[in-house]
Amino acid sequence: IVTRITAIEELAAVTILCSDKTGTLTTNKLTIDKTTHKCYGPFSADDGILLAAYASRTENMDAIDACIVGNLGDTSRARAGIKLLDFKPFNPVDKRTEITYREEASGKLKRVTKGMTGIIIELCTRNKTEELEERLEADVEEFALRGLRALAVAYEEVEGDDPEAEGNGFELIGLLSIFDPPRDDTKQTIDDAMALGVKVKMVTGDQLAIAKETGRRLGLGDHMYPSKVLKEGPPPGTKYRSLDDI
Repeated sequence: IVTRITAIEELAAVTILCSDKTGTLTTNKLTIDKTTHKCYGPFSADDGILLAAYASRTENMDAIDACIVGNLGDTSRARAGIKLLDFKPFNPVDKRTEITYREEASGKLKRVTKGMTGIIIELCTRNKTEELEERLEADVEEFALRGLRALAVAYEEVEGDDPEAEGNGFELIGLLSIFDPPRDDTKQTIDDAMALGVKVKMVTGDQLAIAKETGRRLGLGDHMYPSKVLKEGPPPGTKYRSLDDI
């Protein structure tokens, strides 16, 4: 809705459009990026996400649990076919959640934990090797470079009927990446603007790695700088000699 007719003239003269990222270019809603899922055991990516949903709250959910359970499509699957016996919610000390449950189909007791990768890998006595640790570290680093948050998932079985009994040792089964995805119409809108001769720039207070990943997905590229260049000029080692060059 145009309230001043001169606004149309001003808009027609726009050559560069600067847009906020979170909630404008993106949905401002965390989701799991299935395309980057890493599997380490005999479980598929879908299995890993389902087990991670078991190890999530289904009520009073935080943002991480909500995005995992929501990724199932049907949120009731997070408790379907299992009987909850014990649940340990996330806390700042353990940095993980844990569920012990009975699988209704087999009657077996099982346990799943999800959380910070460094914490989870230390629990994985069943398949932890130097090679696995190096692979996990490389995968986490790859996620970090792309601005993706990493969440590790591990699984064990428990003998007998005591939900507090020790299991047969956790096995690392997956690494989930969590991301705030672009809105469905964002890429097309940017493409349309560029086709009309308007350069689109992204301005965000988010981490640089996250900004670059969003830029790559939207066709904006990853040629970005932190705001301190406005005061200090181009960082050393770049091809730019001054702020005007940038």
